[in-house]
Amino acid sequence: MSLFARSVFILWVLMLFLSSANNVTAVTVNQLLIEVTNSLDGNLDLTVSCNNIDPAHHLLRPGTYHEWIYSGDISSSKPPFFCSFQWQGASHSFNMYVPIWDFDCEECHWYIKQSGPCRWYYGTTRSYRCSKWN
Repeated sequence: MSLFARSVFILWVLMLFLSSANNVTAVTVNQLLIEVTNSLDGNLDLTVSCNNIDPAHHLLRPGTYHEWIYSGDISSSKPPFFCSFQWQGASHSFNMYVPIWDFDCEECHWYIKQSGPCRWYYGTTRSYRCSKWN
């Protein structure tokens, strides 16, 4: 097999794997803790709403947090932690638990900043990893 044909084949297999990974129908979790902390600059209040798990809108003052404990199925068609975040002059959304990315997370601690949500990782390199808004 030529180098070009081998490269095309490897690329095709990789695309097939990634497309099937993104179409996971449901993953079951025993217990998952999602914590959201208001880390906005400027002493701003944050309103958080995750309608697929909780119909309430939670008002977080600067430095305060709200947490959810969840067990059950996490579906790609109706993710429980697809949440909206609002503060003065801004409105964003973000999915705080995606099984193929957050498989290492039983306690997910998110810090909400204007630039995007940042998750605290407890692994060998304790650090924040920030994401962009959806």
